[in-house]
Amino acid sequence: MARIHFAADHGGYELGRTLQARAEAAGHEVVWHGADSFDPGDDYPLFAIAVGAAVVKDQDAGVDAFGVLVLDEGAAGVVAANKVNGARAVSAASPRAAANTREVVDANVLVLEGIAYEENAWLTISAFVTASLPHDVSRGRQILQIEEYENAGTIEGWAVQLEPDQVPVRRE
Repeated sequence: MARIHFAADHGGYELGRTLQARAEAAGHEVVWHGADSFDPGDDYPLFAIAVGAAVVKDQDAGVDAFGVLVLDEGAAGVVAANKVNGARAVSAASPRAAANTREVVDANVLVLEGIAYEENAWLTISAFVTASLPHDVSRGRQILQIEEYENAGTIEGWAVQLEPDQVPVRRE
């Protein structure tokens, strides 16, 4: 099972805590980064950055870790979490969309809106943490290009060196 870093702001606190309990019951290791109790004046950036940083730290150490944020304004949480170098936060409203984000950009933080239906939110989280990046050269290259820009401010392709037999051949 995976380690899941959870947090929620005032707009997602109740759902976030419910999803945290479901993840624990499913056997995941859960780390809560949100407030200990409901706080109507809390600010999402603190939680989004804490979750993003914890996920990146764990993944850098080889831990199978993901983040889940349940927020009043999902898009704002995506922006805040993505300020953490190495975080790839996305919003997804369905299991299929969540799995797709993992398969396309190897997303590691899922952001849900606090108004989501519990069962759909749980299925979306489950799909997110069980999907994986396919062994596809072009997907890997694209992710490395994003990371290259994030770290070096350029996409010169230094991160990807393909052997001739790895280059797809176009037949017309």
